[in-house]
Amino acid sequence: MIWLFATFILANLVALASPGPAFVALSNNALNNSKREAFIFGLGLATIATFWCFLGFFGLTTVFTYVPWLYTALKFAGGIYLIYLAIKTWRGASLPLKFVKTAANKGAHSFFAGCAINIANPKAALFAGSVLLAVFPVDMAIGYKLLAMAIMFTLEATFYSAVVLWLGQPKMRQTYRDAKKWIDRCTGVVLGALGIKFLLQRA
Repeated sequence: MIWLFATFILANLVALASPGPAFVALSNNALNNSKREAFIFGLGLATIATFWCFLGFFGLTTVFTYVPWLYTALKFAGGIYLIYLAIKTWRGASLPLKFVKTAANKGAHSFFAGCAINIANPKAALFAGSVLLAVFPVDMAIGYKLLAMAIMFTLEATFYSAVVLWLGQPKMRQTYRDAKKWIDRCTGVVLGALGIKFLLQRA
């Protein structure tokens, strides 16, 4: 069982290291907002990634296989949401960078914004389901399933927190201030491209 969990951890680390909507959105959030707000955003990402893992244990991949329109609908909604974020980021590229104290309601907004990013990515659900099916036995005990979900949340939260700390360094912030307009526009293009990719992909 130790080797199974080691394989599971490795697969998740590889997935985290591969740039995608979550990484792009978190980076933009970390550069534009306070560390606290970015940390909360990352917790939202980690929470939904773990939720997809939970559903993966209970056959969500099978549901997508037998109800393909559900996957298509989620993918379409995700693509539209990413395009919306792309437009919002592009329009805000010329605005000055301002850091303000994070209010409680703003923190909640950041958490749900992080959740929305990973909800808008049904491929994350397919990844979780396929990895779980490939690595773990179908009849694995509930205790091991809970352990796998705890590991996934820890990996996700730790990775995103490390990204926030890295991008929150003064030198990184100053570099961003100097090139904010072009960095935000490049971020907008990437998010828009990912959104369009979601809309055009057949599977």
